Amino acid sequence: MTDLEEALALLAAPCIDERFFQRALKALALVTQCRWAAFARPSTLQGKIEVVAFCDLKQTIPGFEFDLKGSPCEAIYQMRYPNTHLLYASDLQQRFPDFKLIKDLGAVSYQGELILDDEGYPIGHILVMDPLPQRENTKSREFFRLLAQRIGVEYKRLLLSRELSVHKQMIASTHHMMSFVDLDYRYHVVSKGYEHLLNCNSSEIVGKHASEIHGKAVFDNYLKPLLDRSFAGESINTQTRIHPPSVSEPQYLNVHHNPHQDENGRINGVIVSAHNITELHKAKEESEYLAFHDSLTQLPNRLALFNHFADLLPNLSDTQAELAVLYLDLDDFKQINDNYNHLVGDQVLQRVAQILREACAEAEMVARIGGDEFIILHRFDAQDEDDKRQALTRLCLNLDQMLDEGIRHEGEHLRLAASIGYHWVEPAQKDVSALICLADKAMYRNKRRKRLNEARQ
Repeated sequence: MTDLEEALALLAAPCIDERFFQRALKALALVTQCRWAAFARPSTLQGKIEVVAFCDLKQTIPGFEFDLKGSPCEAIYQMRYPNTHLLYASDLQQRFPDFKLIKDLGAVSYQGELILDDEGYPIGHILVMDPLPQRENTKSREFFRLLAQRIGVEYKRLLLSRELSVHKQMIASTHHMMSFVDLDYRYHVVSKGYEHLLNCNSSEIVGKHASEIHGKAVFDNYLKPLLDRSFAGESINTQTRIHPPSVSEPQYLNVHHNPHQDENGRINGVIVSAHNITELHKAKEESEYLAFHDSLTQLPNRLALFNHFADLLPNLSDTQAELAVLYLDLDDFKQINDNYNHLVGDQVLQRVAQILREACAEAEMVARIGGDEFIILHRFDAQDEDDKRQALTRLCLNLDQMLDEGIRHEGEHLRLAASIGYHWVEPAQKDVSALICLADKAMYRNKRRKRLNEARQ
């Protein structure tokens, strides 16, 4: 087998680890008939060059670093494509008398090739040195060029592999929620944070399809759409809801989905990192609930009423009145507070709220807008006007009867009563405040009429 055939055989072997670079450098040394060959790149230390792999045909030398300035490699990093090859045929010692490595090796000749990335920027170089003069020929120079390209590809592959390995180690060790999910929606690695969230060991998660862990409904509705977007190359930051079978209640997460590429630039999975915001979500829900609900009766408050009423109006019939606004005000509520106490008054308001919920279960909304005043929005679907008005009358009578049952306080029966006014929303009426005002006026008319009747009796 010739030197060239042996070199090609060395390069033909697949790259599975960092030993590829030693095989590649041995091939380069065989083709150029040089004793030493190296693959080096700029170090993370400013002004230094890091030797990633070094091949000596007679002995083993580990990787090392040296100063770029004053070295034979300095000129290579000043080159620009397509001039990326450099040869010092026989005068290496004279050109670089202060470079210790050359003296230690006894090298007299040097040949190097710059390695460029896809955008034309240098990522490293390969070189050979020998104690005898070198003569450049077409065969060796072409092999230099091809090898520089191959090493550039394999080094990028190695870096990506290291990056993924580091990511996996980081994911597995962190107490934050992190995982790596492949294109088949299977977990490759999960963090301790995921173990805690899902209440199981990583061995019960790794290798499993996401639907097996989270349930099919959660996977189909929440997880798969996000993963698919990341598989298509999108980095996503979103909030999502999950309810794995192993967890007692739904969990709310702030999630980052970051696509991960293999050495060929193809997406091979997604790195998922998440923060559990369930408690924050609960606090937000509670805050929103308090903003739109009365704290005593738990009924919607004035703000919720106005918002909902405004949303209803555009959707009402353009030809007939179908929504009634009922304004309910308790009679003599002040006397209850004065004769008993405000605690009893609060119990009365809570009982009234309970009655309204029961009697108006099919209403659009039952709200407390302040004090002893309540609003009911009730839609009546009957086409006949008389039927709708009769249904509204029955509702008011039912409320009167239920309120009359009252509450008991220390063995005493406290009867309750209310004045109710209503207004049918006509198609042309779109002002929420005006509509409530019309129902309020109707309520006060009924209250005055009731007081006059009571005075006559």
